[in-house]
Amino acid sequence: MNLAVPAQVYDFPAEDIDFITGELRSMLEGGRYLTGGQVSARFEKAFSRQHGDLMASAVNSGTAALEAILTSVDVRGGEVIVPTNTFGATGFAVVRAGARPVFADMLPDFTVDPADVARRITDRTKAIVTVHIGGLVSPATLELVELCRDRGIALVEDAAHAHGSTLHGRPAGSFGIAAAFSFYATKVMTTGEGGMVLTSDDRVHRTVRMLRDQAKVDGNRHEAIGANWRMSEVSAMFGLAQIARLPDFVARRREIAERYRQKLSGVPGITVLSEAGGARSCYYKVIAVLEGVEPAVLREELRDRYDVTLGGAVYDLPMHQQPVFRQYADGPLPVAEDLCRRHICPPVYPSLTEAQLDHVVTALTERMNSHLAMG
Repeated sequence: MNLAVPAQVYDFPAEDIDFITGELRSMLEGGRYLTGGQVSARFEKAFSRQHGDLMASAVNSGTAALEAILTSVDVRGGEVIVPTNTFGATGFAVVRAGARPVFADMLPDFTVDPADVARRITDRTKAIVTVHIGGLVSPATLELVELCRDRGIALVEDAAHAHGSTLHGRPAGSFGIAAAFSFYATKVMTTGEGGMVLTSDDRVHRTVRMLRDQAKVDGNRHEAIGANWRMSEVSAMFGLAQIARLPDFVARRREIAERYRQKLSGVPGITVLSEAGGARSCYYKVIAVLEGVEPAVLREELRDRYDVTLGGAVYDLPMHQQPVFRQYADGPLPVAEDLCRRHICPPVYPSLTEAQLDHVVTALTERMNSHLAMG
């Protein structure tokens, strides 16, 4: 009988469940406010401490965090350059903030290509979004920082994957004017649903906090169109438990990534991506590029023959090829069109056992050897 390996498992040890239920009981017995209260404030401070002591604003999703940032820097009527290799929510946030997304190609490390970004800047460019795919803060981020500084353009970090990641010791979220983090159920740390905005810019911080609460000023006076982007206190309780374990989560994910890299290094047709240039990833995803085998075929074989479920790709269809963004597409983006269609993401989470990891490696080794032997 095969050893089952799910794609994702979240981690809440018994003591964390006790902590959350204790916090919930205290809140309900005390009749405290259920949204945007003292627990959310504690979570904001705790998350900030682990990400460079930037100003933090908790919201109800990573998408909300990104839209709040783009609205705060006022991209309305302009263009925002985004990687074509990202989740649809990145583009949705640009459109909802009133701008036109412009798609740029990616580097072999799956993050946006600064040279292609530079070619796409016009006098209508209001912001550039970089996405830390799989948790990698690419060394190319520094090129984007310099480019945006020289051109007077806001750099926004989509750090939905990058909790606890660093580049040359600097945390994800500290490179642009602001950063959006996600706490969706599959992320490195989770609140079920939720997000966080980090920024060093006081004006952006104040604007995000206004917008998330229906843009209320002095009671029920409104000077802008706001939204209900508040984080619930229950979500913040989850967040407090998870942020305390983030260093351990990241350490274990990094161990697993290195084990995959070592164990799959001699397997033909599969290459596990490595870090470079001072990057230290949290490994939300381990990315493996394939040669000669279709990811969909491999995914099905691993599931049916080995009871191994691969993680979601990052990403298998570039944004410029998505039906919803067809009107914004402007020609081919060859690197993304190549790599997006031929990579997989093996399971990675702190509770993954050595036996499960070895089972995944065995399954990948057997199937890759079989396919390549058949030519």
